[in-house]
Amino acid sequence: MHELLLYGQVPLSRHEQVLKVLAGVAAMQPRRILQRHIIYKPDREPEEAGLNRPRGGTQTIAVKQTKQVGSKDLNYCQLIQQLSEDEFGNPSKGPPVHGGGAGAEAKWTLVFNDTPDTGDRGVLTRLSQNTDIISGDPHAYMVAARHQFVSEYYIEGHRFVHENVVILLHRVLHEPGVRSLATAPKDDLPAFSSLQPLDSSGGYILETKIRVQDLNHPAVLEAGVSELKRFQTQMKGCVELSEPERLALDTRVKYKPQTT
Repeated sequence: MHELLLYGQVPLSRHEQVLKVLAGVAAMQPRRILQRHIIYKPDREPEEAGLNRPRGGTQTIAVKQTKQVGSKDLNYCQLIQQLSEDEFGNPSKGPPVHGGGAGAEAKWTLVFNDTPDTGDRGVLTRLSQNTDIISGDPHAYMVAARHQFVSEYYIEGHRFVHENVVILLHRVLHEPGVRSLATAPKDDLPAFSSLQPLDSSGGYILETKIRVQDLNHPAVLEAGVSELKRFQTQMKGCVELSEPERLALDTRVKYKPQTT
């Protein structure tokens, strides 16, 4: 799967106005989004990049079967947990295990986003893979798969869908204080009121996205790019959507060579 992306910035003072404009354009009420993002990096050397499964681990986790994506680089990846506001500030009742039957909405998703392509299409293009976790302990699985916890943050915002464009008006929240020595995600979520915007101005990011299955079909790619640019034109005067610097979304892990 590939994503076509454009981004815009919305100051806090215009958040409610833009929310109403998007509701009118998409002809739907905004859907509240609260997510926890946990960042991991591979705990192995680059020459072992083909090893993307745990070796002889005893941890078990059930995921929806998807086609494995190969990458010549090692990349950061994320576990994303879908939350509601009443889950914040309450002691956990055990490890973050999710168990759901067939058709149950997954609360956890393993996300891999590659560094955007260098192509000049007027929109960002990147390879992306989302794998829903059906049951098991996501963090234990990542450790068994030789991934190391890096940090975690939260996202709050609203989502819309306009034709094939997925629109997310959101901002990043974090818990004050440095957890540089943490080796695992927190078992207990902080109180929602204790979280602060990463951007001290409180501004929001407008992400617009179209997902396409295969970039090898020029007609499909062209249709996706055209639709995203039409939405970009439609939002002119309200939010200026643009293609950011691709390396601002670089997900590759930078390794330092070992010295003897």
